[in-house]
Formats: sequence, structure tokens, C-alpha cells
Amino acid sequence: MTQERRRSGPISATELLAQLAADGDYQRARQKDEAARASVASELSRAEQPILVDLRQAGIRVESVWDLVNTAEPYPSALPVLIDHLERGAYPSRVLNSLGRALAVRDSERYWERLKAVYLSTRDAGAMDGAAVALAAAASENVLDDLISFIDVEDRGETRIYFVRPILRVGGEVGLGLVRALQHDPFFAKEARLALRGRRLLDR
Repeated sequence: MTQERRRSGPISATELLAQLAADGDYQRARQKDEAARASVASELSRAEQPILVDLRQAGIRVESVWDLVNTAEPYPSALPVLIDHLERGAYPSRVLNSLGRALAVRDSERYWERLKAVYLSTRDAGAMDGAAVALAAAASENVLDDLISFIDVEDRGETRIYFVRPILRVGGEVGLGLVRALQHDPFFAKEARLALRGRRLLDR
């Protein structure tokens, strides 16, 4: 009597999918994960509703604040609504992050002081990240001193990395000198080198 030989080597993707489809434990875990994701998405959608109502009153109709983050079309009438709700802060972290990222346009420089206040005061990671992204995008040479000061605010953590490129972009010789110095800082070195390489200013 011959025994069936065990197959050696990796199984194909089709075989793996067939095995998973027949695995009851895997399917139950997958359904549980999908239900959890749907619940979170529903909660976030409900939380956004006051923002979406105010956006509609400003003439902006979107299904989510993330629709603004992902569009190339300008939306200047939305900016006052977005900054107002970001300042309120009473939203889930992901919604606060979307508000900040939707403010990541040059026209948001008019709200610089308000964005700066949110960035430096918030304890919410999503709001902090979003405000940093907005400040980095809105920055001009007029706010170079603020950009440089953000680098030293250690309790803002990894979000400080967002300011390396705008310092180089708007800072002239001062910005170039600082970013070159940051190449030797363990925290900022990677981003500084990438920024300089992108501008073909990396020291050889």
C-alpha cells in the first residue's frame, strides 16, 4: 500500500484562500473584525454630522471631511468651518485629524495663530498631527520663526518632522543652514537628508 506523499514547498494563493474559506475559526474572526470596523466607521460618521451640516450651510456638500482632504479642488468657504470645529476639539481623534489635514492648504495661513494654538495645546494625537500638517502646508516666510520654534517643542513628538521641509522651502539661507544642521540630529536626520536630497542640496 502506498502512502500519499506530503506536498513540499509553499502552497499557491488559490489553495491558501480555499483553506481559509473552509476554516471556521478564521471566518468567525474575520466576521468579528469586519463588524468592529463597520461599528467604528458608523461612529465616526455620526460624529462628523455637525461638521457636515455647517459645511453644507457654507455651500460645501461632502459625505466626509476626508473628501476635502482627498480633493484637488479648492474649497475656501470650508476653511472657517474647519478651523472652528478643530478648535472645539470635542470629536474622535480621527475626525480631528481629518479637520487638520483638510486645512493643509496655503490659504490656511490666515488662521495661522489659531492653528498654532491648537497644535501647541492639544493632547489629542489626531488633532496634533492634523494641525502640524496644516501648519506645514500653510507656512510662508512670514512664519519662519514659528516653524523653527516648533522643532524644539519636544512634547509634540514626531509631528515636528513635518516642519523640516517647510523650513527649507521658505527659510532661505537660514532655513538651509538649519536643515543642514538637522542632518546630524538623530531625531531629524532622515527627514533632513530627504528634504535636502529632494532639493539637490545634500552635502556630499
